[in-house]
Amino acid sequence: MNPSYLLVLLGVAMVSYSGPLVKGALLAGANPVSIAMLRMAFSALLLLPILCVKRRGQTEAPIRRVFSLTRRQWLWSVAASLFLAFHYLTWMTSLDATSTFASVALVCTQPLFVAAVSGVVLREPMPKKARPGAAVALVGAMLIGLNSLTGLSGDITGDLLALLGAACMAGHWLCNRYARRTTEAMPFAFLLYAQTALLLLIMSPLCGGIEVTPASLWYILGLAAGCTLLGHQLFTIALGKVSATVVSFAILGEPVGAMLWSMLMFGEVPTVLLLIGGAVTILGLTLYLLGSMKHEEKIVKS
Repeated sequence: MNPSYLLVLLGVAMVSYSGPLVKGALLAGANPVSIAMLRMAFSALLLLPILCVKRRGQTEAPIRRVFSLTRRQWLWSVAASLFLAFHYLTWMTSLDATSTFASVALVCTQPLFVAAVSGVVLREPMPKKARPGAAVALVGAMLIGLNSLTGLSGDITGDLLALLGAACMAGHWLCNRYARRTTEAMPFAFLLYAQTALLLLIMSPLCGGIEVTPASLWYILGLAAGCTLLGHQLFTIALGKVSATVVSFAILGEPVGAMLWSMLMFGEVPTVLLLIGGAVTILGLTLYLLGSMKHEEKIVKS
């Protein structure tokens, strides 16, 4: 097996316990803004020593490449950081109101929001072959909402916050696309994490202030080291050897992993309707990605 595929599998395993760790930190007494801010701050601090070391064949330490950004790129990076900050705030707050499986499944709909924003802002309409998948994913999201509305589990406010978190992540990726033109992945990730932590710190007085407990810090450190650096960063490394499509499909395993971790850690057993809604959402996203792939292949051939 290609070692890069093992990196992708490890990355999925790491990001899949992001939701359960956030819920653990919330139950331990931390609030969403504190969890998000410290997660980004710890991630930046853990990356810093690596970026300050000049490797063989390099003329300068990787950290200096952050300063090669143009003013326009830096402004895009600030916008990307702002969207990331709001993503964490909305998504982590949703975990305080609804089940982990529902929240993670809904936040994974971010590709649909990317397509919607691209259609309106960039005049890039959603490919026709991808539209049935988007419709199926929408039905799945509605089933998850119905599960909350009927009082079976969770709360509709939490579901809506998770969807808002997906929309914010879509904004983050679109801004990221414009910001990261010349800077390497890891130096840019450091800048993104540091800026997001600072923005969350500035916003904290409006979001309940900083509330953490010694017990919650272990969960937050696990989020930074495991989910962020050994999860999302592994995807970035793997993208050098495998296609973005492989990573996109692999990430769809995150809600399943989150559900299993939550069952083990908190005894969260999803209702039948929630399971169906989550499965339909994941199926819809799979069909959407397949449709997008076929559209791209058609363009390449023509």
